[in-house]
Amino acid sequence: MQRITVVGLLVTFALFSVDAAAARYGKRQLWGSIAYSTKTGAYGYAVDRKTRRDAEAEAFRVCGTNCDLIRTFRDSCGAVAARPNRVSSDTGASREIAQAKALRKCGDNCKIAVWACTSEK
Repeated sequence: MQRITVVGLLVTFALFSVDAAAARYGKRQLWGSIAYSTKTGAYGYAVDRKTRRDAEAEAFRVCGTNCDLIRTFRDSCGAVAARPNRVSSDTGASREIAQAKALRKCGDNCKIAVWACTSEK
């Protein structure tokens, strides 16, 4: 009888501990995505989507034809840097970090074409 009570208490304690940790550390996982056309310069992005698939589909829909999926990110920011015949992208904890990383990858004469951030970052 005591063994069952002890096990029951341990299980109850474990469940409360998991709930407390989820409340403290748990945040929504939100997805973002950027699509870009090197031919036209058109772009589309989506943020705060519940799934990667939803974010990518929305970015494509907004961008239109001749677009490629350039960057998908979760709980962060994404940026696309471009110049003629060159496109680079990266992510970061802030817009500024994502942009700096994308520009560094792209090289000289590149400019930020588009950036986007999820609300959870």
